Amino acid sequence: MKFMYALLAAAPVALSAPIREARGSAIAGEWLAVLKPEGSEDSILSSIADTVGLTHHASYKIGGFRGLKLSSESDGLIDTLAALADIAYIEPDQTITVNTLETQEDATWGLARISSLEPGTSQYTYDDSAGEGTFAYIVDTGIYTAHEDFGGRAELGTSFVDGDAEGDGNGHGTHVAGTIGSTTWGVAKKTSLIAVKVLDAEGSGSLSNVVAGLEWVVNDATSKQRIGKAVANLSLGGSRLLDLGSTTNDAAAAAVEAGVFLAVAAGNDGLPAFLSTPASEPTVCTVGATERDDSKASFSNFGSLVDVFAPGVNITSTWNDGKTNTISGTSMASPHIAGLGAYLLALEGARNPIELCERIQELAGDNAEVTGSLSSNNVLAYNGASS
Repeated sequence: MKFMYALLAAAPVALSAPIREARGSAIAGEWLAVLKPEGSEDSILSSIADTVGLTHHASYKIGGFRGLKLSSESDGLIDTLAALADIAYIEPDQTITVNTLETQEDATWGLARISSLEPGTSQYTYDDSAGEGTFAYIVDTGIYTAHEDFGGRAELGTSFVDGDAEGDGNGHGTHVAGTIGSTTWGVAKKTSLIAVKVLDAEGSGSLSNVVAGLEWVVNDATSKQRIGKAVANLSLGGSRLLDLGSTTNDAAAAAVEAGVFLAVAAGNDGLPAFLSTPASEPTVCTVGATERDDSKASFSNFGSLVDVFAPGVNITSTWNDGKTNTISGTSMASPHIAGLGAYLLALEGARNPIELCERIQELAGDNAEVTGSLSSNNVLAYNGASS
């Protein structure tokens, strides 16, 4: 207690950094602290080291974004930490989950739909470049890399799931990877697929895992000179408070600023996308889901933060048993856009992430409007191949 009072006394006369409440499932005792641009991490870590009951677990840096993962034995210690002038805000770490709905056998129409100006076709038309020379990071449950439909192009990048580094115990990440770039079911059939495992076999993880995953993606793409050739897919989400940012939004924005295109599932709550993170980050490419008849899927989130729609109902793709599965959700729509991003980078050359999302919207403008979208950007993804 002695140090706690000293720390408060040393704080400048100013309002404490906001401590945000979790709308989703908070992880008890675990917190994420985001630094101000001019904030000193060394100063914060020194204060943490001198405070009994407060522990630093990880630091994150993505461009100008800097954050810390902490645990605290009491909320009072977090109040104390928030008084430091170097802290921008603190929020509870919380559980984040995949965005998948029901499972159903048969059906393959998503690929055909994004290469045609009319629904109901069965052919997928695409340029033979097919994403060659590009890299797609799948921030998800992992990938069953041995699936024959990946043709040896899928690999494990890293895992942030304790005690679960290999494979995909859920299947969700393998399905997403297949829609992005498998030989049969993929949009960009020659892209390289990299698993960034942040969710466990139950399809559950934490905001801090997602932030760590984004940091790894940026560092890997930068160190291997893949900027301008890299996309990432986040078919996952958590809740956020109205009119407030979040650590995952800020981390996603920093990844985009660093040059990585992010396709993000809008969410399956049938609510405005601004209630979900990281879908509510304006600089990512947020994706809603459609039915076969070009209507908005009933579950899909909507609103001005949705950039584009893509097929998301009864989508067949690769699965973690070496076979296929047919499932629905904005999780299935988003990888169509990640794959389309990789496809366009190979076909048309490098663009920054925001320009790439705008190019996807431009092409989609030639396609049918999404009915019942409740969104200003009611456009359906299209690769331009049939023009």
